[in-house]
Amino acid sequence: MISILAAMMASAVSCDPVSGADRLWRPTIRWVIAGEVHGTNEAPDAFANLVCLAAATKRPVTVALEYPADDQAVIDAYLASNGDAKARSALLTSPVFASRTQDGRGSVAFVRLFDQLRHMRQAGQIEGVVASDTGPAIPIRLTRDAAMARAWTAVPAARNGIVLILVGNLHAMRKPVVTPTHTIITAGSLMPVGRTVTINITGSGGQAWNCQQDGCGAHAIGPPHKGVTKISYSTDEARRWDATYELGVPTTAASPALIVE
Repeated sequence: MISILAAMMASAVSCDPVSGADRLWRPTIRWVIAGEVHGTNEAPDAFANLVCLAAATKRPVTVALEYPADDQAVIDAYLASNGDAKARSALLTSPVFASRTQDGRGSVAFVRLFDQLRHMRQAGQIEGVVASDTGPAIPIRLTRDAAMARAWTAVPAARNGIVLILVGNLHAMRKPVVTPTHTIITAGSLMPVGRTVTINITGSGGQAWNCQQDGCGAHAIGPPHKGVTKISYSTDEARRWDATYELGVPTTAASPALIVE
């Protein structure tokens, strides 16, 4: 009874309108895959806003993140918590945060995203959050992308439910990536056609925190340019994603939430 009352009293997260977002919630669409360059502050915030906008349609919304399936219990515990220091410390035990090698998913921006999702879960705006990446405790004889696509299609959701997914933008690509040496069968290319929309989240240039040959830290991404906040769609058969979510601002580097010596 106490948990029910707490959920009823939880404050719903409010959304900012985004031009073009309404097309994502067409009745035929079940999966919306948002791809990002890991390590920015703005992309996880923009994704949280998309989740909020999806919830405003009153369709049941489930979120899937690029975190190991082994982290599901840790994530569920945080979503049910009050978000205090103890709860946050428990969340940071995830290998994504605790690893010496950081790829941007262990950033302060993702901690902020988890907190926004916690509020939305407790306010009844979302059904839950699924850790949909592979993990050492789950021996799957599939490529990582194939395993993620299988996890997304297996998300239990109501008949009219919608699943919002945040991953690196290569995983989100709608077609396999062909290189001179091999072909990457992306997770996005394995999803049901006609029921899936893939999006590339992009800023007007800026920086991302990641590890490159010159070390780990803030690195430039993309050329600076003027942009307007909107989601635009392409029908070009050669398109890598179905849509582009232009943030309209340069991105800023999101530092790791946990410094591991």
